[in-house]
Amino acid sequence: MIPSIPMEAGVGALSPALRAIVEARLAESDAVAHRALIAMRAMIPEYAHIEDAAIQLDVQQSVTHNVRMWFNALLNGVSPSDQELEPLVAFGRRRVHQGVSLQSLLQAFRTGSRVLWDVLLESAGSDQDIHRELLFKISPYILYHFDLMGRTIGHAHAEEQQKRARWRDRLQHELCGVIFSHPDDTESFREHALALGIDANAAHLALALRLSPQPSARITPEAGLDKLMASVSRMLGLDRTQVLHTLRNGHLLLWVPLTSGEPASESERRLATLCDALPGSGQEIASVGIGLPDTGARGWRRSADQALRALDLGLRIEPQRAVQRYVEVALDDALGNTDNVVRYFDSLMERLAPEPHLPRTLQAFFEYRQHRKAVAGALNIHPNTLSYRLERIETLLGARLDDIGWLSRLYAALRLRHLSQHSFSK
Repeated sequence: MIPSIPMEAGVGALSPALRAIVEARLAESDAVAHRALIAMRAMIPEYAHIEDAAIQLDVQQSVTHNVRMWFNALLNGVSPSDQELEPLVAFGRRRVHQGVSLQSLLQAFRTGSRVLWDVLLESAGSDQDIHRELLFKISPYILYHFDLMGRTIGHAHAEEQQKRARWRDRLQHELCGVIFSHPDDTESFREHALALGIDANAAHLALALRLSPQPSARITPEAGLDKLMASVSRMLGLDRTQVLHTLRNGHLLLWVPLTSGEPASESERRLATLCDALPGSGQEIASVGIGLPDTGARGWRRSADQALRALDLGLRIEPQRAVQRYVEVALDDALGNTDNVVRYFDSLMERLAPEPHLPRTLQAFFEYRQHRKAVAGALNIHPNTLSYRLERIETLLGARLDDIGWLSRLYAALRLRHLSQHSFSK
C-alpha cells in the first residue's frame, strides 16, 4: 500500500543514497535541462519552430529554473514557496507574447516531468531500495509537484492572454476611431497599427459582412464575434492577428492586407472568389460587400465605405447575389451621386415612358447583349417588331444603337432607373 503523503508539506526526508543522487543531478542541472529541451522540441511543434535567439534563451532559462526547483524541492523536503514560484509566473506571462499556446506550455511541463523521472530512474541503476523509494515516496509527489507547476503557469498564461485580448480590443477600437473620425492623423494611425502588428504601409481591402437578421443570430462583441472572426479568417486563409475588424451600422467590417507583389485587381478578384464560400457556410453571414484596395487611414476609410456601398447598391441591382463587389457598381455610385447627371439620365427614360414597351425592349436589348434573335425571343415578338421598336427608341432619343457612346449612356440610364425603383432594406 502506498503511504499517504502530505503533499503541501513536501516529500519529506530522503534516504542518504537517494539524497546523494539528487545532489549530483542538481549539480549538473544544465545538462538535465538540455536533455528536457531536446525532448520538448521533438514532441512539441511550437517549441521546435522557435527561431528567435532571445526566445530560445528565455525558454532554456525557464527549463533550467524548473529543473533546479524540482531537485531543491526533493532535497529541502518542502514544496516551492510563492516567492519561488514567481519566476514561473513571469515565464508563463512571457510565453503569451512569444506565441506559445497554453496547450503547448502544459505539454512542455508533462514532457519535462517525464525526463526528470527518467533521470532519477537511470541514476538509481539496479539499486532496488532506491527504486522502491522512488516508486512509493517520490512518484506520488512528482504528480503533485508538476500539477502545482502546471496550474501556476497555466493561470498566469490565461490571465495574461485575457489581458492581452482586452489590450488588443482597446487598440483596435482606437485605430478604428482614427480611421473613421481622424483619417488625417497619420502618426496615430501608424502608432496603433504598429502596436497591433499590422503593416500600416501595406494596401488593404475592406470587407463588409451583412449579418443574419434573425434575433437569435445577432453578433455582438460579447457573443460570438471572436468565434466568427476566427472562422472567417480561416476560410479566407488569413492570419487573424493581421486583420483589423469592427462592428459598424450592423455590419462586421474587416480590413484584409493584400499579398505583397500581387496586383490590386488580382487581389480583389481572388478575395471575391474566396468570399463566395462565406454566405451559407454555417456562419451568421447573409451577404458580403467588397471594397477596393487602398492605403493609409483615409484609404482604409474609403475602402470600408465602398464595401458598405457595394452591399447597398449591389443588393438593389442584383438581390439574389450574396457577394457584391464595389468594382461592379462603381459607375452606378459615381453617377448616382451627381444630381445633374441623374436628372439627365432620368430625362432619357422619361422620353420613353409614354410607351412602356420601349424601356422593356431596351432592357432586354442589353440583357441579351444586342443579339436581336435572342431579344425577340425573350420578348415573344416578331423580329420585325423588335426592329421597329429599336428604331422608335433611336427616333425619340436621337440616338444610335450601333454607337458605343450611346449604348453606354442608355445602359447607365437603365441602371439608375432600376436603382430608383428598388429600395434596400437592411
